[in-house]
Amino acid sequence: MASKKKTPFSTWQTRKDNGIEERYIRLGNSQLLDSAMLDLSDKAFKVYIYMLLESGGKREFTFSRRTYSKIAGNSTFQRAKEELIQKGFIKEKQNNANLRKRNVYEFSDGWKSYIPP
Repeated sequence: MASKKKTPFSTWQTRKDNGIEERYIRLGNSQLLDSAMLDLSDKAFKVYIYMLLESGGKREFTFSRRTYSKIAGNSTFQRAKEELIQKGFIKEKQNNANLRKRNVYEFSDGWKSYIPP
């Protein structure tokens, strides 16, 4: 099996001397410039970006308190999460708060039918 050659990032996009990042995200132009995305608060956008990174390219993912506490306090994260759900970017598949386990989320394409107020 042939190994995949990794394409290095440009110097302004990474701290790595060789430009090779183990984890990165993809974000399409059509989503980035969509009215649903443009209507997100700054904090919700930032949380979404970190969710993309944490998911590792998978549709279903977990997002721990330890992870989101690096970017937002609990109440700020909860507001951002609700905004992402309301605007169709994510779904909460399992709320495991009472079990002291990570919640399970899923990316959604519901944002495509979001109509800004």
